[in-house]
Amino acid sequence: MKRLSMRLHLTITFAIVALIPILVLGTIQVQQIKNITNDYNKTQMQTTYRLADAVQTYTYYHRNAVETVAATISASSPPFRTRESMTLKLQSVKTNLPSFSRLFVVNRNGAVTSIYPDPGSGQQPALFGIDVRNRDYFNQVKASESTTITPLFRGIEGANKPAIAIAAPVYNEQKQWDGLIVGVLDMQAVAQLVTKYDYGTDAYPVVLDASGKAIYHPDGELTDSLTDLSNEPAVQEARAKKQGQGIYRSGVNRADELVSYTTIPDLDWTVLVARSYKAVNAAFTDSLRTTFLLLVITLLLTVIVGTLLAKRLTHTIHALVGYTRRLTDGVFPEPDRSITSRGVPYELHMLADHFTRMAGQIKENQRALIELNADLERRVAERTQSLLRKNQELEIVNTLLTPVPARKNANEVIEDSMVQLRRLIHLEIQLRLFPHTGSSGLGRFKGWEDETQASADVLDADRSVSVIPIQTGSLALGELVVHSDTDTLSDSDRKFLHTLSGTIAILVQNDMLLGSIRHEHATLNAVLESMSDAIVLIDTNRRVVYFNRRMTDMFGLKPAELLEMPEEELFHVMTGLLPEPDEDWTSFTLKQRPHAKFKAIGTGGKERFISVAAFQVSSGENSFGRGYVWRDITKEHEVDALKNDLISLASHEFKTPITSIRGSVETLLRPDASWDEDFKQELLEGIREDIGRIQDLIDEWLDISKIEAGALRVHLQPVRVQAVVQSAIERMPQHTGALHAAFELELGDDLPLLCADRLRLEQVLVNLFTNAIRYNQRQPVIRLSTTTDDRFVHIRVQDNGIGIEAEHLEHIFDRFYRVDVSSSRHTGGTGLGLAISKGIIEAHGGTIHVESTPGSGSVFTLSVPKYEWKNGDGHEEA
Repeated sequence: MKRLSMRLHLTITFAIVALIPILVLGTIQVQQIKNITNDYNKTQMQTTYRLADAVQTYTYYHRNAVETVAATISASSPPFRTRESMTLKLQSVKTNLPSFSRLFVVNRNGAVTSIYPDPGSGQQPALFGIDVRNRDYFNQVKASESTTITPLFRGIEGANKPAIAIAAPVYNEQKQWDGLIVGVLDMQAVAQLVTKYDYGTDAYPVVLDASGKAIYHPDGELTDSLTDLSNEPAVQEARAKKQGQGIYRSGVNRADELVSYTTIPDLDWTVLVARSYKAVNAAFTDSLRTTFLLLVITLLLTVIVGTLLAKRLTHTIHALVGYTRRLTDGVFPEPDRSITSRGVPYELHMLADHFTRMAGQIKENQRALIELNADLERRVAERTQSLLRKNQELEIVNTLLTPVPARKNANEVIEDSMVQLRRLIHLEIQLRLFPHTGSSGLGRFKGWEDETQASADVLDADRSVSVIPIQTGSLALGELVVHSDTDTLSDSDRKFLHTLSGTIAILVQNDMLLGSIRHEHATLNAVLESMSDAIVLIDTNRRVVYFNRRMTDMFGLKPAELLEMPEEELFHVMTGLLPEPDEDWTSFTLKQRPHAKFKAIGTGGKERFISVAAFQVSSGENSFGRGYVWRDITKEHEVDALKNDLISLASHEFKTPITSIRGSVETLLRPDASWDEDFKQELLEGIREDIGRIQDLIDEWLDISKIEAGALRVHLQPVRVQAVVQSAIERMPQHTGALHAAFELELGDDLPLLCADRLRLEQVLVNLFTNAIRYNQRQPVIRLSTTTDDRFVHIRVQDNGIGIEAEHLEHIFDRFYRVDVSSSRHTGGTGLGLAISKGIIEAHGGTIHVESTPGSGSVFTLSVPKYEWKNGDGHEEA
């Protein structure tokens, strides 16, 4: 391999040092320009989203206006649907929203019956009376009976210019489709909305309808000609991906453009913001060109300057190399004067002087090394003997520190170490351990004694006794008693005995800790097995290493199969328990979220709602795996369902009467109309009836609250069955259809009196009568009969309604429970009536139960206690 000269090395180094900052600065500049470009692209994307939100809000606002006036007209009776009345409503919308070019009303036959403003003057043709049945919006609203927003079209509605219409259905008093309201948007107002935002240099917005026609485009000709832009690459990409950004070839401008796009899902409109791609990359290209030019100039200057500097330094290096070569040959001359000539660096001069001193020092060190070698051989021999002793000591300590094998206990290990100790020291040594109740398993050791002092037979006046304590902290565990003929132990023996005592203390303490850990482990295992939640632990190899009994009981799993089961297989087994795919569970299994809720088939095939939460099993920075806690939340789910039913029920049951009251009041307050007294009385009667409905709803809420709280009070008194039944029939509200129901009463004249609250009992009967009429597809027939026994009077209420399926009978008295939700919504009802009835009857000390045959009717039996006369009772009957 060819070696390079010092001069070339230095020149290359100078060039690299100069180029590095230029490349770094150039890279930073390019990255900054790229970041600026990316930020601009993000800003363009955000502008696209903002424009889409503005267009969507604009459209929804106008759509709500059309739907509002349609609802107002639908709520009006035929006498108020005159051309003048509807024109005033259209004029009000036009005044508030001048961005409507015109609004008109179409009847069910397709004829325009009212319009504002009426263009039937000047050059524009009149719209009043024209037939629009051939219009798409007419057919769409008629078919779907819902609001429709048309694509861009040209017609007489928009003065034969491109326009967008919003059409909403109108209903008659029978809630049947009776026509529509059409609002035509002013396209100039739409253009002003789109163009009021700043899109930046060389950027422009585009709004397309569902068919790909340009609602707005800078080239107005595309809008006027209803040009279809759906084949544009950017538009096709927007339809496929809904939102995003990319570079596309524009068929209109014949150039590449950076296009940001998004869609408005409810309208199926597409919003785009485009910018010339050439303008996007202009700054980036200029930066690269400038950086490259600067790099070339710097490289040339660096090579020239580096060559001159390297030439001066290499002269000094060559002189120093010659001097060191002579030193290597064993010659120790004085430093070469050429090294210290003018221009030589001071450091090189010092280097030559130090080389001379180093040669003399080497000779002196060689002689010292020979002497040191002899001394080291002597020390090695002494150290070998010492190491042999230390090795024997370590064997004894190792015997105590090595984990106790299964075939031995701690007593045997200590006895073995004591035998080895006596062989090493050659002295009589006795080990005594102090008892600590319940803290150690060493009670069987033969050296265990209750005394902490040496006994008289152990102490000998002619022998020296040394006691080495065995303790951990301030707790004394025992002692080593050493008997010797000499006065004292050697320092090495005493030091080792202290070490041994400390090791024995560790062994005894570990035995205590092991017992404590076993107790804690048993306690923890009992806690986990007693948990109401299931728990599973996964180790770092992603296998099940622990689960409690609740886990197998909850999901019907076999313990032998669950242990060591891979985490992936566990998820697969749990997925098999799901009755249907669950997105929340899928995200949880993919580690995308730490918790999930799902429905699973539990033990016995019963559906249960389960929540699972994951947690990391770690201590400090060490991770031992992952855990999952499974909780049965079926009860909580049922409570949430009841809450949702309550909210839905309140919003529906209160909205209908309030809307009716509001409509009647607005009619009476109209300043431009005068009503006769009969009509006013009719409206006021309707208001009073609706207020009564609201009051009934509130009373039901209060009753069910009292029942749930156990605070329902009944005023018991003697009551005649016939009187209660007749009063309940008279209390039936007219709106329930009571006038068309037939009541068949089979009540004996000799019936005993009831011990009851008359008003509350009437409330129960009214609720049963109302249900019998409400859930009936025939002429309602309600038959009442009675029987008695020793304690109760049994009142049977039989109807010929639609009946109740057997699967619903056990829940029919639950709060908010409705057999047919759609029917309840249509006919009204809170789902609380039967629950309240049950609470009232049970507050009397009675019972209520139901028998039903689907299609034939139901029989409700009320068992109410008889009244027992006592001395002092009056003879008045309620």
